[in-house]
Amino acid sequence: MNDRERKDNELGIDLDMKGLTLDSDEAAKPQAQNRPMSHEDMARMIAKNMAMQDGGFDEPITPVRGVSDFGEETIKPKKPKTTETSSRNAKPASKQTSKSGSKNGKKKKKKSSSGKTVAIAICSVVGVMIVAAGGFYLWGMNSYKDRFLGNTYINGIEVSGKTKAEAYKLVSEQAVIPKAITVTKKDGTTFSIKLSEIGYNDNTQNLITQYYTQQNHYSWFSSAMKRTDFTFESKFKYDKAKLEKVLKRKVLDSQSTKDPEDAYIKKGDDNSYVVVKETTGDAVEEGKIDELYSYVENQLDDGSFDVDISKADCYKKPAITADMLEETCKKLNNLNDIEITFDFIYTTETLTGDTIMDWITFDEDNAEAGYTVDEDKAMAYVEDLADKYDTYGKDREFKTTKRGTITISEGQGCYGWWIDQQKTCDLIVDLVEKGESAETEPVYYVNPDSAYEYTCNKDWRTADKDYGNTYIEVDLTAQHLWYYKDGKLTMESDIVSGYPSKSRNTPGGVYKLWYKEKGKTLRGSADGQSYASYVDYWNNVSTIGIGLHDASWQNGNFGGERYKSSTWGSHGCINMPLDKAKYVYEKIDMGTPVFMYW
Repeated sequence: MNDRERKDNELGIDLDMKGLTLDSDEAAKPQAQNRPMSHEDMARMIAKNMAMQDGGFDEPITPVRGVSDFGEETIKPKKPKTTETSSRNAKPASKQTSKSGSKNGKKKKKKSSSGKTVAIAICSVVGVMIVAAGGFYLWGMNSYKDRFLGNTYINGIEVSGKTKAEAYKLVSEQAVIPKAITVTKKDGTTFSIKLSEIGYNDNTQNLITQYYTQQNHYSWFSSAMKRTDFTFESKFKYDKAKLEKVLKRKVLDSQSTKDPEDAYIKKGDDNSYVVVKETTGDAVEEGKIDELYSYVENQLDDGSFDVDISKADCYKKPAITADMLEETCKKLNNLNDIEITFDFIYTTETLTGDTIMDWITFDEDNAEAGYTVDEDKAMAYVEDLADKYDTYGKDREFKTTKRGTITISEGQGCYGWWIDQQKTCDLIVDLVEKGESAETEPVYYVNPDSAYEYTCNKDWRTADKDYGNTYIEVDLTAQHLWYYKDGKLTMESDIVSGYPSKSRNTPGGVYKLWYKEKGKTLRGSADGQSYASYVDYWNNVSTIGIGLHDASWQNGNFGGERYKSSTWGSHGCINMPLDKAKYVYEKIDMGTPVFMYW
């Protein structure tokens, strides 16, 4: 190959590489399109040219019009043809050999040309790859211009490739933000407040813009390998003054309010009681409008657009609720079942609910205070019990030792059962007010000055009498005393009773041994004279200072008519010999009745 041919051949290769020669099919495409070559076309063309280089241009290529790297039309040179030697220009073999060099020299030259071709091809491929990568990068930059990168989520919603406006629409639709607030009033009616009326807006748009700005669009390709999540809670802003103005107009100024009504207890036709529930009304308490405003504002701040203002703590409240009356109503209805039983030893008396219900009154307008028991009616019931069962103050039939059966009036005695009517009435009222049944005894009277109890031995109480076969008998006329225990006479003694004057006389009656004391000085005054007498055994049988005691000043003289002497007659007590007074003190039980009669 001569120098010209070699240069032409190299020029053909260079042009082919630089011009990226199109094959016949590519060249046949209409050139009227005149569009820029895409990266895909460029890569495809380079690969094809490389294949032709490796093939050594076995196929002849006709010149075609192509596109240069800059998009200009170029003329592709024809591939040089193999030189043919004619007879006219044939040269001697020796000359050809000398010009061409030795055979080994030709092979060495050809080998060097082939290595250069491979290097050029590799560089071309690398260049094309760089160009392709750059084109792909620019394509990505252009694709995500003003858009979120791929694999991007906001509140779980994919916004990849979305504009900020498109992303805002998607996120807002999920948030379901209405156009107005729905307010439910206490009476169940509703009204709406447009968000635009209160200058309402949220932070969604600003946050979406912020998230977009945070993304590095120059490294858009990395988004394919990593998911990006943005999460936020919507925060809303509105004009509180505008909201409060609307609420005042629609809640306070435009409605007819109803005040609350207290619960109360109502008696039915069947004598049972029921609680009528209170009504709360819908009137806002004066001075609590701010609580209403705060309640609605808190609901909005929590993202709630359906607001039930009946739950706001701003309304007038009833003073009495059904819960406050339930216990009272229960007690009222339980009164029908109440039974209060009084034990009188030998019999009982039962107060039933039928009677109690007639005593009950209550103010329906103030049922919280509970029901009240008519104490007058309760007292009347107790008085009936006292008339029937009291024995104190009543006459008694008594069988004497010497004079047969006589009637002894109570006189100034203190023996017997005596119901304390006021305290027993109080007991009944207390039980009824508590709604409680009970089995109990009446409350018996106790002398406040002496603590003397007006009760007797329970074993002796019967329907006929309140004493048994154990007692002390004093015949004031005979001036003699007997003591019977279980019906048997166990001790007797002469006595000296009180001098028969108005202030010293010993009154007849039924008494009870209830107090004893050893070594006592008796003091008093009678008939204008004061006295102080020491006794060894004091046995009190009354509440007026009358007792049985020894009297050393009698000098052992007892009985007969000694009592009639103002000197020897007592001041009302029963004077006895020392040993007899000691017997009473030591042997006779407390509570033993003492019958004194003239």
